[in-house]
Amino acid sequence: MRRLLFASIILLALGAAFLPVEQNYVAHAVSEGERLAMYTKPAVVRTVDGAVGQFYFQPPGYQGQSYDVSYVGTGSGFILSSNGYIATNAHCVDVTHSGEDKAKERLFYQMVRQIAQQLGKNPQDLNTNYIEQHSRMTRFELVHKIFLPDGSNYPFEIKQFGVPTGEAQDQGKDVAILKIEIKNAPILKIGDSDKVQLQDHITVIGYPAAADTNLLDFKSLMEATINDGKISAKKTATSGAPILQTNTAATHGNSGGPGLNDSYEVIGLLTFRGDTVNNQEVQGFTFLVPSNTVMEYVKAAGATNQEGLTDSLYREGLDYYWNQHYSSAIPKFEEVKRLFPQHSEVDKLIQSSQQLKSEGKEKSSFPLWIVGVVLVALILIGLVIIIIVVIAIVARKKGKSKQIAAPGTDRAPKIQAAAPVAYSPSPGASYSPPAKPAAAPAPKPVAAYSPGDQGTMVDLSRTVAIVPDGDTAPIDYGAIKFISGPLSGQRFQVKAEGDFIGRDSASAQIVIPDPRISKKHVWIGAREGRVIIIDQQSRNGTFVNDPKSARVTESYLQPGDTVILGESDVARFEFSGGS
Repeated sequence: MRRLLFASIILLALGAAFLPVEQNYVAHAVSEGERLAMYTKPAVVRTVDGAVGQFYFQPPGYQGQSYDVSYVGTGSGFILSSNGYIATNAHCVDVTHSGEDKAKERLFYQMVRQIAQQLGKNPQDLNTNYIEQHSRMTRFELVHKIFLPDGSNYPFEIKQFGVPTGEAQDQGKDVAILKIEIKNAPILKIGDSDKVQLQDHITVIGYPAAADTNLLDFKSLMEATINDGKISAKKTATSGAPILQTNTAATHGNSGGPGLNDSYEVIGLLTFRGDTVNNQEVQGFTFLVPSNTVMEYVKAAGATNQEGLTDSLYREGLDYYWNQHYSSAIPKFEEVKRLFPQHSEVDKLIQSSQQLKSEGKEKSSFPLWIVGVVLVALILIGLVIIIIVVIAIVARKKGKSKQIAAPGTDRAPKIQAAAPVAYSPSPGASYSPPAKPAAAPAPKPVAAYSPGDQGTMVDLSRTVAIVPDGDTAPIDYGAIKFISGPLSGQRFQVKAEGDFIGRDSASAQIVIPDPRISKKHVWIGAREGRVIIIDQQSRNGTFVNDPKSARVTESYLQPGDTVILGESDVARFEFSGGS
């Protein structure tokens, strides 16, 4: 029994040694700021509204000249419903709302300013009637687009329009509800602005124009800026409408962007800033249209503000990701991507999850203490079984011993004792001890044979080699070859992420050292599997096939297309399609 006890102790020790031990990783502490940013950024959008065109001006006795003009402004907004309703400021989409005639009038005055600059005069000193009589518009286009954070853009339709800031008769109603054709989009919830208190914390998200520097790439321009501050006052507009004041830093481009409370709810839209002092903006005096005013226009547009499946899956995935359960996070993010391919964050999160998982930084999603309890229980059950078996074997041996020693049975061997012999020595007799009986030969061991010991024949010729599929070849989007200009004869492969073509080597990947080329003249890359060029508001324009054709803002390319940068003799390249 002592041996049995010793064996049991050894088994328990071995079981304890092999119990699973969870690695002690230091979990990344997720700040409230990071949580708010990741929850809200996918639903904050950029608005682009305005018009572009061209005038030809030829006064009597002078050579005519063409003037490229534009009147385009950017703002911010947020998606409020999964089927594409968006809230922003009315003044952010005023050009589209005012119509083509108003837009053409604004473009005409842009031409007047250019003429005045050429003549070195004040635009107000020029005879606009004379200029109008001797000029004509040769090109016109309204620009009304919403840019999602991933860079994709969609034309918008105005569903509800309030009163733009600057029209004093009804301040505080600077709200517009737009609609784009998307589905399963992420949204922001609209909160109750009546519950806002002074000094409540507020976070403002948007696209300030001050951050649109030429030193940043296109993806960076689509990255929203996040600032925070406090509610500094609750005021009333001249119209009687309520207005919230905040000390949060904001500037042009932030207009229409959401202001969020600490529950990630929109409590207002940035609408206007305080007056300038000595022609300088003064930060810390920014005003918001309260969210309850915004909801009036949302209801009038027939829109709802309900979270959809995309939002719930995305937040579940983030919770798994932040808790280092990457295997559980990846399916959630992949489902979000299937529902809404334009989501700005899930691709990065999927890649990060896979990388961290491969580095062994994942925590087990199954509680390891349960595994330990199960193993201990199995070890104890095994010990009990061993003890029962040992006791049974010992009892069986004792029973056999008693059966052999029992008298009066047929199997008990009969032992006949030899009679004692008296010995008396006689003179001259010698004594020899009796010879020992010869030992019986030891029985030869007989090898045990079992029919079950037959070997199993394995036909190795029946094995099949499984060859893994090769890696998928990267998509070939084709190439461009310059046929004129400083890069004539040079060929460049078209990349999915795209390249900028321009004069400035700091911001362009393909550099053309010609002063007629803008610093960032045009971008060429892939969208939805097709090659596209996007003009970067270049000074001399971008044209396709014909330098006398209309200047392009963006255009998909077909194999054989020729792209002209600026004037016809500056630089041209041909596009050849991929395989």
